[in-house]
Amino acid sequence: MPACTDESVGRLWRSSSGGSSPPSPSSPLSCSPPSPPPLRVLTRSSSSTFTLLDRRYLTPTPPPELSEELGILPKIIGWYPWFMLKFARNLLATLIYLLWSQILLMGPALWLSAWLWLVWKCIQLPLAIIKWSLTLVITPATELARKKRTVVISGGSSIQTLHLARNFYCAGARVVVVELEGLFGLARFSTAVDKFYTVPAPQGDRAEDYIEALKSIVYKEKASYYIPVCSTSTAYYDALAKPQLEALGTCVFCPGLKEICQLDDVTELLRKCDTEGMATPEYYPVNSKEEVDRLYDVGILRSGRHIMFSTGQIGCRERMKVLLPNFKRDFKAPHFISNSRPWVIVRDYPGDHFITCTTVKESKVVANVTCRVEGSGGKLLPQEHKEIELWLNNLFAKMKFSRPVSGHMSFRFVECTNSGSVVPLGCRVGVSMPYICHTSVHARLVWKPCRHFTRQASGPLVAPQGRYWMHEAVIDTLKHPSVQSVSTLIGTVLDKREALFAYWDPLPYCAYYHIQLPFTHVLRFVQGRHHTQIPTI
Repeated sequence: MPACTDESVGRLWRSSSGGSSPPSPSSPLSCSPPSPPPLRVLTRSSSSTFTLLDRRYLTPTPPPELSEELGILPKIIGWYPWFMLKFARNLLATLIYLLWSQILLMGPALWLSAWLWLVWKCIQLPLAIIKWSLTLVITPATELARKKRTVVISGGSSIQTLHLARNFYCAGARVVVVELEGLFGLARFSTAVDKFYTVPAPQGDRAEDYIEALKSIVYKEKASYYIPVCSTSTAYYDALAKPQLEALGTCVFCPGLKEICQLDDVTELLRKCDTEGMATPEYYPVNSKEEVDRLYDVGILRSGRHIMFSTGQIGCRERMKVLLPNFKRDFKAPHFISNSRPWVIVRDYPGDHFITCTTVKESKVVANVTCRVEGSGGKLLPQEHKEIELWLNNLFAKMKFSRPVSGHMSFRFVECTNSGSVVPLGCRVGVSMPYICHTSVHARLVWKPCRHFTRQASGPLVAPQGRYWMHEAVIDTLKHPSVQSVSTLIGTVLDKREALFAYWDPLPYCAYYHIQLPFTHVLRFVQGRHHTQIPTI
């Protein structure tokens, strides 16, 4: 360790003081072990000379914290405001982020919907004017002035409702059509329709607004007849409205609630057929997902095609069905399966499938059209099937109802390839698509305009060659272009069998192909569904 001498101290002092005299001898000199030199800063004095200052003496001593002086009480009092401020800040930031992200995501869809609504309003007025002009030109003045009985038909967005309206118009009735709110009113543009209304859609077991709207329309229009098509809502709700509409003096062409639960419930229908010894498919009622898994485990559902239908009162109201996969791992229960929400699994056999539109009056079949289902297309080829007609007559002859049944029903059948027998797959109360093969004679069977009407002298009940869809005919021609296919297309167009076109009522044809289908394409694109389903039977 170097020694500290007077001479070294003097040199250091002289260097720092600019060569002045050494300190007084009376000041004691001490020497301490060397330590790291303290940090020094240069400051400029008023005489422009630099002085070395120790930083330890320049740094202020931090004051003691307030919490240390006051104790733990401020922590307890200040924690709640701090928490609320932080929570409000985070909540506001989250809301701003969600709002902004939703605007970015939903903005195009909202703008497109607004433009579609505006375009629709611009189109609706000219179409209404054209319809009014066509009505004046086509309908004789005596027919316009004649007082007619009024029939109210539901399902104004469906094609079968349009045909019902045309048939009753040709039978001499005044036609009023209703449809659920938010759906495209196809029948609105028909010259056969005098007025068009919208009603609120029933939700679950809540149908008060729907029933009240129907009652208001029936009372206002003084309707004599109400025919529910049950295409956009199930017959369950019309059965609820039936007693109240009949109290107003309107005849409702629909079964009652108890009969609806017997016909629309697949389990009840197949059990009745079993009891009467009629042919039925294999069916398995299930009340839990475990029962479905057990059917997979024993191998029943591993082969063939099986369809699961919702049953019971809720099933009649919702009318759901699911095509089951062949493997258990692919099965996902669509809805809660329990004793209060039962389902039934029906085996679908390979073979030709048929669908009917059956008109029943006073528990007797008065009209029926049977069409074979060909793939997923919309070709309607009516066929006479004696075995199906015999099955329908036997069903209503053997089925005991509390009161006579009247209404439209749609039955599905399969003609098994192996056995050749016909077995039912279910029933739906309502007007199905094969109805469009009926002629205007059908309206006079449901509601005779006068006592002199006879079915035999009124022409054919069913169009013998069926109906076709224009888009289907064009697509088939484009797929297989040839002279023969083009000639077939021209002949098909000229024979006036198009499902929508009528020379005296052309607007529904234009509205469907140039408004409803394009709007459906755009709507499904906006909703993320890129596959448009063509109307099928």
